[in-house]
Amino acid sequence: MTKKPSIADPEPKPANQAAQPASAQTAEVRAEKSDSQRANRQPDGRKGILVRARPEAWKALKIVALDGERTLQDVMTEAINDVLSKHGKPPVA
Repeated sequence: MTKKPSIADPEPKPANQAAQPASAQTAEVRAEKSDSQRANRQPDGRKGILVRARPEAWKALKIVALDGERTLQDVMTEAINDVLSKHGKPPVA
């Protein structure tokens, strides 16, 4: 007689996974995490940065980008390079 699947566990685990030692399960979790981290990167290796800005700042940045016929990405890249230069670091963005 087989056990009924639990409503709390929508994906039943295969029998062989339940028998794995904790270290093997931990390695699987690490592998999944590194795969998700890789998914967040662009093909050229860039990583995303989240910035919270007030609506007025967002609008002003968009206007700067539109006035220069550039993207907001280009404006923010310039801003990052300006901060790096200000602190004596070479621009890399």
